[in-house]
Amino acid sequence: MRALREQIMRIAASDAAVAIVGESGSGKELAARDLHAHSQRGAHPFIAVNCGAIPEALMESEFFGHRRGAFTGAHEERSGFFQAAHNGTLFLDEVAELPPSIQVKLLRALQERSVRKLGGQREEAVDVHIVSATNRDLSEAVRRGEFRQDLYYRLQVIELRIPPLRDRREDIPMLSETILHRLAGARQPSLSADAMAQLGAYDFPGNVRELENILERALAMAPDQTIDAADLQFEPALQQTASAALLGARQGNASDALPLCLPAYLRGVEQSLLMRALRQARFHRAQAAQLLGISLRQLRYRMQRLSIDEYD
Repeated sequence: MRALREQIMRIAASDAAVAIVGESGSGKELAARDLHAHSQRGAHPFIAVNCGAIPEALMESEFFGHRRGAFTGAHEERSGFFQAAHNGTLFLDEVAELPPSIQVKLLRALQERSVRKLGGQREEAVDVHIVSATNRDLSEAVRRGEFRQDLYYRLQVIELRIPPLRDRREDIPMLSETILHRLAGARQPSLSADAMAQLGAYDFPGNVRELENILERALAMAPDQTIDAADLQFEPALQQTASAALLGARQGNASDALPLCLPAYLRGVEQSLLMRALRQARFHRAQAAQLLGISLRQLRYRMQRLSIDEYD
C-alpha cells in the first residue's frame, strides 16, 4: 500500500485521465480523493458520480445541465456535474454502467473540453480532471461491444490498480485500528488477539467496505472496550468451509458435522457462489445472474446485502 500511495503521488502531478481498477469495496473512491487532494486542483471541487445509480432518462441533464423548459419539470436552469467540477476533479464511479447514448456525449465533452446544456444553444468551456473507476474489465466490455473503444482510450490513459484486501492481509491490523478509531471516537476500543486472528484468516469478498461493516457491527455488540472474536459474528474460515461443503456434496461424501451458526454458514455459501459466478463472468452482472439462474435485480439485491457491491 505504501508503493500504491507513492504511485498516487506521482500520478497526481499529471492532468491525464486516470482509470482506477479494483474489486468492489477495495477503496477506489478513496484513491480518487487522494489523487485530487495532492493535485494542483486540490482546492477546487471533487465531484463523485455513481454512473450506475442514475436513470438513463436523466443522465444527459445530470451530466451537462439543462435550460429552463428543456423538458417537462425543468422549471429552472441547472448546471450539471461537469460545470460543478470546473477546475476540479470529476470522478466517474462504475463507469462501465454508462449506456451507449451517454458514452457518445461524454466522449465529445472530453474531446472538445466543452458541454452544451440540454435545450441550450451554446457550448460552455469546462476544465475538469477525469478520474474513472470500475470493478469490471473494460477491455472485455469493449470487445463485446458494450463500451466504446474510443472512450476507453480516453479514460484509460493511466491505470491505477487497487489490490484486494485478501492480497494485503498485513494491512488488516492498521486498517482495523483506523476504522475503529473513526467509528468509536473517544471510546478507543481494541481488538483481542483472537478477533484479529479471525480477521486475518478471512478472505473479505467485500474488501475494505466489508471490514468496515463487520467492525461497526462488532462495536455495537461488544459489551466493553475489547472486541472479542464472538463479537465479529462470522466464521473465520467461512469461505473455505463453504467451498469444502459444496465439493463434498458433489462427491457424495459431505461431512456429518453441523455448522456452528447456520445463518453465517449459509451467508458464506451464498457469498462464495456469487463471487465464483461474478469472476467467471468477468464481473458482467447480467451474465453472472444468468449463470446462477436468477434475475439481474435479484443479483444486485444479493450483492448489496452481502456487501459484495454497492449498487443503486
